[in-house]
Amino acid sequence: MSTKRRFFLLSGLTILFFLGSGWLYQKSAHYLNALSDIKVMPAIPFDQFPYQIGPWQGVDRPLSETVLKVAANDDYLSRYYVDNNRHLQATLYVAYTAEPRKMLGHRPRVCYVNSGWIHDGTEEQRFETSGVHRIPCQIHRFHKTGLDYQDVVVLNYYVVNGETTSDHKAFSGLRWRRPKMGNGRLDYVAQVQISSASESSARILAEELSDLILQYLPD
Repeated sequence: MSTKRRFFLLSGLTILFFLGSGWLYQKSAHYLNALSDIKVMPAIPFDQFPYQIGPWQGVDRPLSETVLKVAANDDYLSRYYVDNNRHLQATLYVAYTAEPRKMLGHRPRVCYVNSGWIHDGTEEQRFETSGVHRIPCQIHRFHKTGLDYQDVVVLNYYVVNGETTSDHKAFSGLRWRRPKMGNGRLDYVAQVQISSASESSARILAEELSDLILQYLPD
C-alpha cells in the first residue's frame, strides 16, 4: 500500500473514531440525564403510614403551602402521636427527597432558629429500636421567651441510602449536586424529626416507630 493511500486510510479511521466517540458521548449524556430525572420514591407512600401503632394514636399535622414550597420534598409525613396510657405525646416529621441538595440547610438548628426559637444546646446520642437497630441522633433543645414561653426537644436523624446518621455533612459536597446511580438506584435522603416538650416522649416514640419508618424507605 502506498504512503498516500495509508495516509488517507488512517485519516478516515481517525475521523470515524472521533465521530463514534461523539455519538457515544451524546448517548451517554442523554442516558445519565434521563437517570437524573428519575425520582426514587419511598417503598410505600408516607400517606399510608398507620395512624394507630401499638398504644400510639396519630392525627395529621398538615404543613402550609409556604413550608411545602420551601422544603420541596418528594414525600413527607407530619403527624402528632399520643399515648394516653403512658401520658406521652410527640410530633413526627419525616421529609424525603431523591435530590439530596434540596435537604441542605433544612435541619433543626437552622429551621427552628429562623422560626423564632432560641437554641439551648445539642447533644450527640444513640437510641435502640425494638428491632435492635442502633441509630445515631442529635437531641436539640430550644425555647421561646415572653408570655408564649415554650420548651421543645427535637430528636433528629437522617437516612442516607438506607444508612442512618446524625451528621448532615453525610450528604453535602459537590458529589450530591445531582442524583447519581449507585448499586442500581438513585441516592436519597430522608430526615426524621421527633419533637416534644418531653425528651422522654420524643425518645420513646423514636424507639418504637423508627423500625416502621425504615421499612417505608428504599433498600
